[in-house]
Amino acid sequence: MSTSPDRNPAPGLQRTTPAKHYSRSIIFVDEIAKHEPRGTSTSVDIISRDGINWYCQVRCGEQKSRPMGPFTKRKAEQVQDARRTRIAQMGTAWLIFERTGEDR
Repeated sequence: MSTSPDRNPAPGLQRTTPAKHYSRSIIFVDEIAKHEPRGTSTSVDIISRDGINWYCQVRCGEQKSRPMGPFTKRKAEQVQDARRTRIAQMGTAWLIFERTGEDR
């Protein structure tokens, strides 16, 4: 008996799928870029585990902000663009990042 990859082999259990990530890098305004840490890449990600609920999160090097959401994908993309614009104009000093558990 072969099992099709489309069928759920255990009724009542949900399949777990990897989260979908869509990132957009930030290009800083020249004046703001002077105050940002060198070599730290900053991006705004939208993430979904189920394709329905989407969350927006800022990554700055190894640091991550708390996810905002849930949103529809369209709304998450709008939030992503708004956050990218604000970070490009104001820098990352106003952001609050979650602790990663690592002491620095």
